[in-house]
Amino acid sequence: MSFTIPSQLSENQIEADVASYLGCITPFWSDRYRLISVDEQATGADKLFDRFFPIYLQFKVSQGLNPDARILPRFLRQSLSGIISFRQQNLLAGNPILYFPLRKKAATAQDFQHNILCRLHNPPHQFGLYVAPLTLSLSEYEAALNVKWFRRWWPEDPFMLKEIEIYDPAVSRNLKIGYNPFLRHHISIPPHTTVNTEKHHYSFSQSGGDVAWHGGEVLNEDFRLSSQWLRILNDVYYRDIPGFSPERFYMFINDFVAEDAGMGSYQPYINDDDFWGTVISFARRLKVQYGIKMMILYRK
Repeated sequence: MSFTIPSQLSENQIEADVASYLGCITPFWSDRYRLISVDEQATGADKLFDRFFPIYLQFKVSQGLNPDARILPRFLRQSLSGIISFRQQNLLAGNPILYFPLRKKAATAQDFQHNILCRLHNPPHQFGLYVAPLTLSLSEYEAALNVKWFRRWWPEDPFMLKEIEIYDPAVSRNLKIGYNPFLRHHISIPPHTTVNTEKHHYSFSQSGGDVAWHGGEVLNEDFRLSSQWLRILNDVYYRDIPGFSPERFYMFINDFVAEDAGMGSYQPYINDDDFWGTVISFARRLKVQYGIKMMILYRK
């Protein structure tokens, strides 16, 4: 009986599908907010928005572990076997157990990707998330993606009404996104601590529950992408969080790079008269150096 269970998915596929899907549920007719991929957007977009919320996504491929496997293969893979032991000791569900490792530090980097994502995660102003599917099967993944078109656009879309009274239990539209099949089939975990080695893992069940950090912590929260995305939208809509202005985000990029923060010797294109060019340069460096995709939820 196999100990490890490989995924049929790829990181590039997950990134392309999730990024395009999130853009799909912020439709073109909305006159309030849109979500865009920075590294794919044309210049001149800075004229479109007055405040925005950066969202940084690190896409991961979930791998599987069989907790019922024989002792010998588990002994030969002790770091992964430790995931099973920790989960059994803490009565965490999962068969198979899903997990993903942290990324190794790049040869040209001064810090781990995980630490960069951790620095970028500063809710409610900006958000950093690991995103991974809750399946190892390509057919299951595509089935969750290929829901009927109207289930993508209605009623899950939280932007169809300009104002939604979240406090009124009779108005449930803002909750519909939590039932979205594709988003529910992904886990999205914000980095919660810094590391000095890549030898750590996150593990979870196929339902997206019983999340654990190895080393040695059970994380008690609903980390499904549907729930995390709903929290972000609630912050944007109902807490009156100002987000970033172009000027403030320009200062953030300057400070982030000045502190190095793992950017190595890289000096981004920074121009007081070309804000969007500066943002694109920063986003592309995050993508090339660390595999972190930057998106912006912006208000027109």
